[in-house]
Amino acid sequence: MRVIIVDDEIPALSELEYLLESYDDMEIAATFTNPKKALEYILLNQVDACFLDISMPEMDGFMLAEAIIKLRQPPLIVFATAYDEYAIQAFDINAVDYLLKPVAEDRLEKTITRLQKSMDERVTKTDALTSMLKKHHKENKAKRLPLWKNDRIHLINTRDIDYIETRDGQTMVVTLKDTFITTDPLNHYEEILGSEHFFRCHRSFIIQLDNITQVIPWFNNTYVVKVGSHQDQIPISRRNLKAFKELLNL
Repeated sequence: MRVIIVDDEIPALSELEYLLESYDDMEIAATFTNPKKALEYILLNQVDACFLDISMPEMDGFMLAEAIIKLRQPPLIVFATAYDEYAIQAFDINAVDYLLKPVAEDRLEKTITRLQKSMDERVTKTDALTSMLKKHHKENKAKRLPLWKNDRIHLINTRDIDYIETRDGQTMVVTLKDTFITTDPLNHYEEILGSEHFFRCHRSFIIQLDNITQVIPWFNNTYVVKVGSHQDQIPISRRNLKAFKELLNL
C-alpha cells in the first residue's frame, strides 16, 4: 500500500513515518509539510492512502480532503489531530479513520487493518467522507478556497470573491483580479460559503453582498446588480427578490 503523510509539524510527521515503516506492506511514497505540494503529488502519482493532519495553516486537512475526493480514484484518508475538539466520533467510521496525536502504536495497528480492508471499497468510503465534510461545512464556513488555474492551486480568500456564475456546464469564481473555472456546481459553493456574506440571487449566480456597488431597477419590478469593479449586470430572480430586498433594506 502506497501512502503519503501530510503534516506541517516535522516532529509529528517524522514520528508517524517511523511507526509506519515497521509495516512490511506499507510503502511511504512521500511526506509533505505543504498541503498544496501534497495535492499536486497525488494528481501525478498513484497513492492508496493519505494520512492528513487536520490543523494546518493556509490549507487545512478538511480542505485538502475535499480536493482529494474529487479525483477519479481518490486515495483513502486518515485524519490526524492533536485536539479532541474536532468531534473524533464523527471520524470513527469504517470509511474514514482518525489518529489522535501522539499516535499510539496499538491504535495505528487498528487503522492499518481498516485501510487494508477498505482498499476494494473506495466508492463507499468516498461517499462517507463526503457526508462528513458536508457536516463540517455546516459548522465551519470556508475562509479560503483551493482553486486551480494554469496547473497550479491558488488559495483564494472568500472575502476576495465578487461573484460565482455557472454557464454551459462550467462554474466561474470571479475575484477582483482573476477568474477561476471549476466543475463544482453552485450548490457546492452555496453550502461551503454560507449566507452571512453571500447570496444566491439567481439559479446561475451567487454574489458577495459586501461587494455590491450598484443596484439597478429592471423590468418586472426586479433588479440587476453590479459587484466590485465588474461591469457585468447580475440579475436578481423574482423568486429571490423579497429576500434580497430584506437583506439590503430596499
